[in-house]
Amino acid sequence: MNRRIASIDALRGITIIMMILCSTIGWNSALPAWMFHCQCPPPTYAFDPTVKGITWVDLVFPWFLFSMGAAIPFSLSSRLRKGASLGAVSLGLVRRWLTLAAFGLVLGNAGLIADYSAWGPSLLRLGIWCGLFLALWRVPSGSKIPSRVVNLAGLVVIIALLFVEKKAFDVSLGFHNIDIIIMVLSLVALAGGFAWLLTREKPVWRLVLLVLVAVLKEVSWHSDALSFMAFPGWIDWLLNWRYLQYLVVVLLGTFVGDILRQRSTEDGGLCSSPRGFQSACAALLCLLSVPAALTGFFTRSIWALLAVAAVSAVISLVLTRRDGSAWALIMRIGYACLLLGIVFDPIDGGITKDHCNLSYMLSTGGLACLMTSFLLWCESRAALRGRSLSKVLTMTGQNPMIAYTVTGFVILPLVSALGFGHFMNATVGNPLLGVLQGVILTGLMAALTCLFTRWRIFWRS
Repeated sequence: MNRRIASIDALRGITIIMMILCSTIGWNSALPAWMFHCQCPPPTYAFDPTVKGITWVDLVFPWFLFSMGAAIPFSLSSRLRKGASLGAVSLGLVRRWLTLAAFGLVLGNAGLIADYSAWGPSLLRLGIWCGLFLALWRVPSGSKIPSRVVNLAGLVVIIALLFVEKKAFDVSLGFHNIDIIIMVLSLVALAGGFAWLLTREKPVWRLVLLVLVAVLKEVSWHSDALSFMAFPGWIDWLLNWRYLQYLVVVLLGTFVGDILRQRSTEDGGLCSSPRGFQSACAALLCLLSVPAALTGFFTRSIWALLAVAAVSAVISLVLTRRDGSAWALIMRIGYACLLLGIVFDPIDGGITKDHCNLSYMLSTGGLACLMTSFLLWCESRAALRGRSLSKVLTMTGQNPMIAYTVTGFVILPLVSALGFGHFMNATVGNPLLGVLQGVILTGLMAALTCLFTRWRIFWRS
């Protein structure tokens, strides 16, 4: 089965669009607190660990992890089906880990010169992105130039420009200058890949592993019992046990991926769900559960949120009691995780993203399931009509690393170099212009990413 699951690509696309939007809106444009990370509220945007709750911005990272986990069964089973040995697949996982770690290291050091008001830093960042492009480009097999030559040339460009950055801007390059998001992704991709590989025929053991990780996370949240497991400082930028706490979300995603992989090979595939008003109502409840949960967590109306989520779950279960399709199964998993996450909110002293607690991972993982369920329902309805999900969402989701970097390393440097950077200052104190700025930059990101996808230009990730 080589067909991609559009819903997973769309979920990843939504996540990336949310990620870029929240990072490009006008931070000093008097926007409300729910437009930012809950623990970095305006007007100072300083991190405050005492603030409890989440906003839509806090969904970005776990949803991206979830979509990565859901893709693991497809990518690894495809390699195994094509005859790759377990050793070769394992080596591929290690290679991907090191590639992503190196990518995060380059981004972290390149981020030391994030000044878009001057030509020098802007052009240097653009040059580093060009080096990344060559180093990570999946060169087509029929290319006249071997892929290793292209990738090696990109690596040389990156090293040379980082040397220029160090000398010209007097910055201290180092291993602890990392893009933390990519570094976490690299390690949980490795661990999640091996977890699926070893339990692919006995998923119950993966469920045991998920519970074990959740228990260890809860123990570490309430005590320092696991502090002895910390890696030494010289290597903790690459190997850090705290990164592995996010396996809760990744492993949840692998179960969803298993369901999708299995059902997509059966007669009727993902379009076997019965049509009708009841399934439409259940799907709509899945979608509405996301803003309802965010509102409840943000306003700290936990017991009201628990009641609303429980009622929605019961209604949805009744409406889909005879539906054994993929989207209905994933919906049930989503409600179970969301309800557990809400229950753990008071146990953990309030849901927080930084430092994340079990309530955060269960709740956001459950919401990712519910959104996936809604997208699957939409995908099945669209397929029955001979249509497909949004091209913008799916094509953006198919090229995540390009989408992740193109704004900060291509669009903003070019905007600065062309003399339009001063327009961003106009957003100060103006919420409308602040949102408009984010929408324009996010739209440019999506447009460029879709062009690369349409041209079949992808990065290794």
